[in-house]
Amino acid sequence: MTAPYEIAPYSDVHRDAMISVVQTVYREYGFTWEADGYHRDLYAVEEHYLRPGGMFWVALHGARVVGCAGVTLHDRECELHRLYLLPECRGHGLGRRLLETTMTYGREKGCQRMIAWSDVLLKDAHRLYLKMGFVQEGTRICDDPDQATEYGFWKEPL
Repeated sequence: MTAPYEIAPYSDVHRDAMISVVQTVYREYGFTWEADGYHRDLYAVEEHYLRPGGMFWVALHGARVVGCAGVTLHDRECELHRLYLLPECRGHGLGRRLLETTMTYGREKGCQRMIAWSDVLLKDAHRLYLKMGFVQEGTRICDDPDQATEYGFWKEPL
C-alpha cells in the first residue's frame, strides 16, 4: 500500500528536501539556481514567510517531501510563492490541494485577493490557476538570474 499525500506546515527538518524539490523543477526547465540571491527565501523560510505572518507548507508522500508552497500577506492581499511539485507527483490533485491550502490561509487572515506570478514556461501551473478561478493579467520580468518573463494571475474574492 502506498502512503497518501499530506500537506503539512513547514519545519526546518524539511528544508533540505524542500530545496531539493525546487532544484529538481529548476533543472527540469533549465532555470538558473542562485542560493545567495533569488532563492535565499528557501534557505530562511522562517525569516521570509513565517515571522512576517505568512506561511509555508510541504507536500509529503509518507515522510518524503514532494512539493511545497508559501504565502505572504500584504494588508488585504496575499501572494502565492514557490508552488512546486516533483514531476512524478503531478496530476494527482496535489497542486490543487497546496493552492487551496494557501488560499484558505489568506482568507483566514482577512485577505480578499490572492496574486501569483508564474514563469511563462510553467503551463501546468497556469492551467491550475485558471481552473481555480484566477484571472491571467499582465507580465513582468522577474528579478531571477534568468530575467525570466512571468505571467500575472489574481483571484478576488478568495
